[in-house]
Amino acid sequence: MAASIGIDFGTTNTVLALADRDGVVATATFTMDGETSSGCRTVLTFTPAEGKANPIQVEIGPWAIRRYLAAPEECRFVQSPKSYLGSRLFQETRIYGRTWRLEDLVSAFLAALVELADGKVGPVSDCVAGRPVTFWGSDPDDGLAMTRLRTAYGDAGLGTPGFVYEPVAASYYFATRLTRDATVLVADLGGGTTDYSVIRYGIGDGAPHGAPIRVTPIAHRGVGIGGDRLDFRIVQNAVAPLVGKGTTYSSFGKRFDIPAAYFNRIANWHEFSFLRTPEVLRDLRQLVRQSDDPEKLERLLALVDGNFGLHLNHRVTAAKAALSAAESVTLSLDDLGVDVECTVERDAFDGWIADDLAELDRHLDAVLADTREAGAEVDVVFMTGGTSLVPAVRRRFEARFGADRIQAGDEFQSVAKGLALIGLADDRRAWTFDGG
Repeated sequence: MAASIGIDFGTTNTVLALADRDGVVATATFTMDGETSSGCRTVLTFTPAEGKANPIQVEIGPWAIRRYLAAPEECRFVQSPKSYLGSRLFQETRIYGRTWRLEDLVSAFLAALVELADGKVGPVSDCVAGRPVTFWGSDPDDGLAMTRLRTAYGDAGLGTPGFVYEPVAASYYFATRLTRDATVLVADLGGGTTDYSVIRYGIGDGAPHGAPIRVTPIAHRGVGIGGDRLDFRIVQNAVAPLVGKGTTYSSFGKRFDIPAAYFNRIANWHEFSFLRTPEVLRDLRQLVRQSDDPEKLERLLALVDGNFGLHLNHRVTAAKAALSAAESVTLSLDDLGVDVECTVERDAFDGWIADDLAELDRHLDAVLADTREAGAEVDVVFMTGGTSLVPAVRRRFEARFGADRIQAGDEFQSVAKGLALIGLADDRRAWTFDGG
């Protein structure tokens, strides 16, 4: 049984890490149909289970995706609940006659996460959990988000965790490799958010498990831009024009633009399900008849009617990842029966995300200004999170700090591993900056 567990509950993926008393840390794996992964997609399905003690069957991660793709009309698919933690607009939803609060959805996911981990984590009465510096949304309520998280972890049987800023957890994992005192900027570029933390580490002999013995937090900043936003740009610029964006339709003798909401929702993978209603499908069929470019609208209808939102998301994410090494990549849905195929050039992609990168720069400028005001200068930069692998992102950091000051590694697991290692500390208060 692990001495400490850390949970990096993510917008797109969630990682569970386990540390033993000697400071050896590893991520839990999840196996379905012979395929094993070290993370779990942050999705759930709810299916009526007649004749069973629990009338609703809940599945998560790859099990939920399998259920949804096999029979989408027979289950309720919930994606990216973390995105709504700070939103007062999302209070509850009805699923097969039962009311579910947002914290209930998160709790159901977390309980299943621990249960389904390979090797069985066993009873958990305590854990260390991650939280973003800034929650996602236009006007997120930090207090509401944290209340919901605490309730969800407690209801899942995980006790009252110490909550640690995600970049701080990543920096802790990185700091175990430091051999001298250093002021470290951690850039955690995740799926939903980008968080920056600057921390001063004092390294000395006798620290347990290689941990730093003096820790001074200096500055923190966060912004709701991450990998999902970059995926959005690919869909908006490469896919949406092929399925009707920029075209018009005729009604009562006048011409109107096809509503942008359709293209926003196919580009935001957690909103695609909102298009899967009889009313929207009826409206799309009507737009095909009224469109000045019906062939493109027929593609949009095929995309929505075929319920290919998850497929589109997977292929866009794969295309973005491929652009880390290739100058161009082909994105195609032709094998799904949707006549959509396009070439995405890295140079074009860099242009599409330029405004997002400028916003990341603005928040980075702010955290560095806070650092200088505190009388410190950054010695080392540690980049983590999947978006740190995007070449345009990496180039901006190298231009600012120099390649020799930048380190990276375990981009998808460092937060969870850091959380588990913090759980071994005799006193966590230096890390739980939110008082959790």
